[in-house]
Amino acid sequence: MTTTDEDNGKPIDNSELKDVVALAAYIEQLLMSEQQWIMNRLSWLFTSQSFLLTAFVVLLNSQNSTPPPSVHRLLIGLPFLGLICCVTVGSAIIAAQIVSKHLGDQRDLLSISITKRAKYSLRDNEANGLAKISRIGFNREPKWTLIVGALPHWLPWMFALLWLSLLLP
Repeated sequence: MTTTDEDNGKPIDNSELKDVVALAAYIEQLLMSEQQWIMNRLSWLFTSQSFLLTAFVVLLNSQNSTPPPSVHRLLIGLPFLGLICCVTVGSAIIAAQIVSKHLGDQRDLLSISITKRAKYSLRDNEANGLAKISRIGFNREPKWTLIVGALPHWLPWMFALLWLSLLLP
């Protein structure tokens, strides 16, 4: 398969093997940084939600028969703030997943090119043992790992539903 270098539009198939490997390594670094951003956003979300939920529960348990207006405003404001945080982080994670998917597809195209080039440079008996290092055309992982592995990406929306249920009477 042929892919193009987005910077200059030249076909990648015309470059040397070491250039393709270097480009694949660069894309892998970009992909790892996107994954790190996702994990940082989830970590920040869990920390903020734990503080907001703790404050909300403390407010609920400390109510007198006639709570002051500031407590009533906080009982509405905390779920609203929690909902805003969840939607913001959930949207940022979706954006990072889209970028990661594009980078993963580019990495896979480069992996196919690397595998083809490596097979041409090896003898026939060595090339037979060379594994395909791309996920295009077959599944590298069982499907259940992809579903369960994406579970943390659903948690902002689950927190948002919790805050929405607390916000509504």
